[in-house]
Amino acid sequence: MQAAVATTIVVTGASSGIGRELAIQLAAPGREIWLVGRDGGRLDEVADQVHAKGAVPQIVQLDLSDLDAAARFLHATFAADKRVDVVYLAAAITQFGEFKDTWPGDWKQIYHVNLLSPVQWALHFYQNMVIEGSGRIVLISSLCAYAGYPTATAYATMKAGLLGLFRSLWHEGKAYGVTMHLASPGYVNTSIYRSALYRETTYAKTMGEIKSLGFRIISAEKTARIILRSIHRGEREFALPAYASLMKWAAPRLPMLIDLVHARIVKCFRQAS
Repeated sequence: MQAAVATTIVVTGASSGIGRELAIQLAAPGREIWLVGRDGGRLDEVADQVHAKGAVPQIVQLDLSDLDAAARFLHATFAADKRVDVVYLAAAITQFGEFKDTWPGDWKQIYHVNLLSPVQWALHFYQNMVIEGSGRIVLISSLCAYAGYPTATAYATMKAGLLGLFRSLWHEGKAYGVTMHLASPGYVNTSIYRSALYRETTYAKTMGEIKSLGFRIISAEKTARIILRSIHRGEREFALPAYASLMKWAAPRLPMLIDLVHARIVKCFRQAS
């Protein structure tokens, strides 16, 4: 009798935030979960929880901004004959500050982590999935991909790039049996804010500004749960929670509404600064 074939899942950004919660919630007997992230200690903690739920964790401590190191890992570990069923690309960093105060290095760093890295990983696994004739790739984007985000311009720019990647690749992948998804959360309570790059502002001021806008900040656990539920329902492109879904719909149809939100963001930022 042949052994049951395990479902192999790769999660980037698995050491914290949405990626961490996705990995834990995906864990189940018969699944191999590859946990990719920078923080080895936190990855160990996630691996313990994944193992406790009956899955087999594989820890990969890797700085995704190092594209050469990532390329070596991908080609050494996931050759064409290594089946991967689902890939969740959740790693991201952000930056707060007006465009005039950003540094060229900020753009380079965010470009590498938030856009070039997802493209690199998506391309590698997509090529293998095309050969296999099946597979699923989930891009974790942001509401700001649709609406922009003044005072977080670099972040919004790269997330808009993921939107373009998804909307193009979804059509190409259908014929090969590769399914694409794009999840775009609004404000989520993760460590991305504490680790952000701040220019002419601070973490405390930024969090105060976000809270003053009145949009609900949801937990990473709930965000992951909604993402997995939406994918299970077959949704290919979605925003969450409800206010984000509404703004995604409104962005191309009611630009004046988005203008009001953006004006408030800039006003709150400048008052706080």
